Amino acid sequence: MKHFYLLLSLAFLFVACSKDDFNPSKPKDGQVVELFLDHYTTAGDQRISINAKRDESLHTYLKNFDEREKGYVYIVKAKVVATPSGWADYPSYTFDYIKTLAREKYQGTDTFALPLFGWIGDGDAFFLRKDAAGYSYLDYQLKPADASVQADLGKAVEKGLQMINTAGPRTPLKVYVQHDPANYAKGYIVYHVQLQ
Repeated sequence: MKHFYLLLSLAFLFVACSKDDFNPSKPKDGQVVELFLDHYTTAGDQRISINAKRDESLHTYLKNFDEREKGYVYIVKAKVVATPSGWADYPSYTFDYIKTLAREKYQGTDTFALPLFGWIGDGDAFFLRKDAAGYSYLDYQLKPADASVQADLGKAVEKGLQMINTAGPRTPLKVYVQHDPANYAKGYIVYHVQLQ
C-alpha cells in the first residue's frame, strides 16, 4: 500500500509540474502560465519571464495589463497567444493578461542599465531626451547623481542624435540607474553614462 501512495504522489507531482512547463521555442496557443514582470522595462524589452525561470527574459509582450508600474515586481497569470503566420517583425507569441497573483515594491539598491538605442517598428530609435524639464528616458524622468553625470548625459544626447541620423553601427550608449525614492515609479537617478 505504501508503494501505491508513493506512486500516486509522484503522479500528482508530475501533473502539477508539467502543466505549467512552457517552451519559448514551441509555445502552445492558449496555454496558461505564471509570468514574472521585473521592476523596470527598457525600450526594447518588457522584462517578462516565466516565474520559475526569472533570469531568462522572453522578449515579448503582455497585452491588457495597463496597471503595471515601474518600481514594482509582479507575478501574473497570462495566456499564450500565438502570432498568426506571416507577421514579420513580430514575436512568435505574446501573452494576454488574466489576473495579478502578487505585486511587491522593489527593494533592491543595485544599479541597472538602460540602453539608449532601440528598435521601433522598422527603424532605430534613440530614447534619451532633453527638454526644459531636464532629461528623460521614454516617459521616465532622469535625475543626474552629480555634475559629472549631468555633463555626460548632455554628451550622450549629442552623440545619440548624431548617430541616429547616420548609417553604420551604433555605439552601445547606456545609462546606469536606480529608482528615485523622491519620484518613485516616475523617475530614475543616473549614476553613470556609458558613452562608448
